[in-house]
Order: sequence, then C-alpha cells, then structure tokens
Amino acid sequence: MLQLRPLSEDLQKTANEELNEVPKRTAEYLQDFRTWIEQQPHLHAYTDDQFLIAFLRGCKYSLEKAKAKIDTYYTLKSKYPAIFNETNVDNQRFREIFRTGAYLYLPIPLHDNGPRILILNGGLHPADKYSMEEVLAVGHVLQDIVMLEDDYALVNGLVMIGDFHAVTLSHVLQMTPILTKKWITYSYEAVPMRIKSNHVFRSPKVFDTLYNLAKPMLPPKQQKRLFVHNNKLESLTQHVPLKYLPKEYGGQNGSIPEIVEEWDKKLDQYRDYFKKSSEWGTDEKLRIGKIKDYDNIFGIEGSFKKLEID
Repeated sequence: MLQLRPLSEDLQKTANEELNEVPKRTAEYLQDFRTWIEQQPHLHAYTDDQFLIAFLRGCKYSLEKAKAKIDTYYTLKSKYPAIFNETNVDNQRFREIFRTGAYLYLPIPLHDNGPRILILNGGLHPADKYSMEEVLAVGHVLQDIVMLEDDYALVNGLVMIGDFHAVTLSHVLQMTPILTKKWITYSYEAVPMRIKSNHVFRSPKVFDTLYNLAKPMLPPKQQKRLFVHNNKLESLTQHVPLKYLPKEYGGQNGSIPEIVEEWDKKLDQYRDYFKKSSEWGTDEKLRIGKIKDYDNIFGIEGSFKKLEID
C-alpha cells in the first residue's frame, strides 16, 4: 500500500496537468523506480514512497531522468559530504549559522496555493568565523526537509529571493568558482525541485563579481528566470506581492524570528533521519559502467583573489 500524503485538489490537478502524474499508475512508477535502485550495486538510497515521488514529480515522471537525478544526488552527497551531506543537525556551528536566518522558507506559498518562497539571506554569517561550505551545508539540510514534506514546493516549485545586502568582499572571496559550480550542479542536476524564478535583491556592487560568474553556469532556461531588482522593493513586488514577504520587508508572511523558531523545531524532529542518512550514498568501486569524474568537471579549487573587483 502506498505511503503518500494525499494532495489537495488544486495540487493534484497541477500534478496531473503539469507533471504528468496519473494517480492510478503512481504505485507502478514507484515500484519500477525502487526496483531499479535495488538493482544498482553502487547505490544505497532511502526508498520511502514520499521521498521517491519527489524525484518522479521533479522529473515530470520521466523514469530515466529520475534515475539520473537520484544517482547524481547521492553521488555528490558521497563525494562532497561537507557541502551536501551534513548528518549532525545538533552541531553547534550548524545551528548558529541556521539561526542567523540565512535560509527562510516562508509559511504561506505565493498566491496562497502556488510555489513555495525561499529567501536566501547572503552574508549574514561572519566570513572570518564560518566557511561558505558550512553555510551551504545548512541550506542543503533544509532543502532535504522540504523534499520530504512540502507538497507546494514539490508540485509548484520554488520562487527564490536572494537578499544580498550583507554580502562583503570577504564573502565573495569565499564563494570560489569551483564551489559555485558545485552548488549550481547540485541544485539543478541533483535536487528534484523546479525553480520557477530567481530574484536578486539588495545586492552591493561587490556582489556583481559573483553574479557575473554564476549566471553563465545556470541552465539557459534558468538564466531567463533570473531577475535583478537592485534595491527596488517595488520591482520585486511585481513578481512577489508585498503580502507574501515577511513582516521585516513590510509583508504579512511571518516574521524572521518566527520562521527560524519553527524550523529549529523541525531540525529536532528530523534529527534521527539525518543521522540515518549517513548510511545512504554511492560506492564508486561497485558502480557498473562509467564513473563520472567530478574532479575533472569541477577543476582545481581556486579563488577570486586574482580577479579584478571594482
């Protein structure tokens, strides 16, 4: 028997029309997907129905795409665990970064039943205390929770707002070209959530270097979904009406302390899940077929130190 949350009528309609979901065939798709995973000697995956359907929905029920995505998901988690596979959500430094409000999934989706809204507050961590790898690791833990429980995000996608007012040159230097490429690859090739639009808001001049580096790395479709609003709230609210922003922005969609407190409790609730996640991943020695050489793809780690920064 399927162990799935039922979707609301609106979400089920969207899943059927936009994601090619056929409810009477969902069990068949999940079984085929699970059987394939079990036949891969190199792949040790979580195979809960609710987890697997995230990949099917994120790939619009293309089983081949779902296979490739879940394989990439676990391959990158195994190869770069410091960035993508934090398993101890009680780590003091992890919680300190989280409590800065660096990642805020807002409680009410866009237009009440649309995409989930995520605010990325870049630069809130002291650059001399925390590494960018640690900061990204926090975001990926929260992302995994969303994959497990947020049907608005999985069916309708995400609207992302990057608020970079606190970014300094030290933060930009931390986000090296190789780290940027790893983050973008994981976000678009491994995570089964569709980014509907991406908004850059309140970015200082120094952020332009990172923006100019990252934009060409995005998939062409995502480059067209990228909007820069500078410091103009009225420009942002043409895409995300003010009421759907947090109180600190003049909106009605929760306050930052309330959102942080709610997600602090979620991290406690998922403590055992992330501990167990250390058992999942890939063993490349057992892979049948060609191993993807991510070291060669990403290149040798470097920095922005030799770049001209205005």
